[in-house]
Amino acid sequence: MRISIFLVLILVAFQVSAQDLEYAREVLNELCSDAYAGRGYVEDGDNAAAYYIEQEFKNHDLFAWDYNFYQTFSFPVNTFPESVELIVDGVRLKPGEDYLVEADSPKLKGKFELTYLDALPRIAPSGRMLDTTASYKGMVVIADSLLAKLPPPIRMSLLRGMKKAGAKGLIRISDTKLTWTVSKQQAPIGQLTVKREAWDQNAKEVEVEVKPEFEKKHRAQNVIAFIEGSVHPDKFIVFTAHYDHLGKMGQDVIFRGANDNASGVSMLLNLVRHYSMPAHEPAYSIAFIAFAGEEPGLEGSFHYVKNPVFPLKDIKFLVNLDILGTGDEGITVVNGAVHETEFEALKGINEQKGYLKEVKKRGKAAISDHYPFSEAGVPCFYIYTMGGIQAYHDVYDVPETLPLTEFEDLFRLLTDFVGRL
Repeated sequence: MRISIFLVLILVAFQVSAQDLEYAREVLNELCSDAYAGRGYVEDGDNAAAYYIEQEFKNHDLFAWDYNFYQTFSFPVNTFPESVELIVDGVRLKPGEDYLVEADSPKLKGKFELTYLDALPRIAPSGRMLDTTASYKGMVVIADSLLAKLPPPIRMSLLRGMKKAGAKGLIRISDTKLTWTVSKQQAPIGQLTVKREAWDQNAKEVEVEVKPEFEKKHRAQNVIAFIEGSVHPDKFIVFTAHYDHLGKMGQDVIFRGANDNASGVSMLLNLVRHYSMPAHEPAYSIAFIAFAGEEPGLEGSFHYVKNPVFPLKDIKFLVNLDILGTGDEGITVVNGAVHETEFEALKGINEQKGYLKEVKKRGKAAISDHYPFSEAGVPCFYIYTMGGIQAYHDVYDVPETLPLTEFEDLFRLLTDFVGRL
């Protein structure tokens, strides 16, 4: 009889664990599907993701402040809803795999003669060409890897100078992986980045079509809910994760953002489900915040810190979840070197339970949504997994290849950590 009971307990524990991972996969596949258009700024992708998260909050009977799960705000963003095209000497290159349109590119359309840039021209900060012999009238300039490490202000000065010298656009040939981003502005001339292996070094002419739409005020929303604590209802543990990603580049290229950050949202919603169960009623209130606008520059978290729905001083601790799809080499804890007592508690739990290969300490870093809270004096960590696949801000960050290697063990570590606070 004892053996039977023991086996039943093991089976139940396994089923609960497997169901957690199954739900994580369900969330991951949903948010990365075509219906969400990369959770960006075309086809209402980010708004569709916000609605999905809101419904999950409601399905688990979470509370909203003032009966509204949304906190709305706006920001400027450059978008690419229409087809993009690059043809080099009659050969059509594949967007997303062979090349990217730079996120801040303005309109560029037509056939252009090419001129190759062997050295960067001397340009004043105003954009005035100091090299008066430079002339790129009506041409697209090809720059090898010269622009890769230029600071943004110098890069913008260079582009202004090229425009004044008559350049219509610029193509950068890259030796590294193609990595896209989001921009809140448009540059002086159109730009593309092409992988070296996709570029014909003897090319003479390109045909380009890039037609962006610049939104001065893109409307977005943070999605916020909470579970009331049984002992300390006025003090909060906060879990955060951004749900936005890069969206689409043209009509066919989707940046699905499985690891960044559908994985973090999957963890957030798993924690929602866990703490909404009567058996796991928390002592402290727990708030869950799904941020919009992280990719353009932490827009959602900066807005929240300026407009908190409850006092920031009431946050006992905040954990930001961003890029949690692997874990082969453990996790990194940003701010671990700042909040050493909490870090040692987290590390101690891991050593005791043997969850992860390593819990690595890191100092401050302005790289995710924890940062505005940290700067406002809120004690917080930002946790991300290490090792495994390297897809990031590219078309290869997809749910089919995201292993969720240590997702379950990280979930257990997080819930154990909350129990120690």
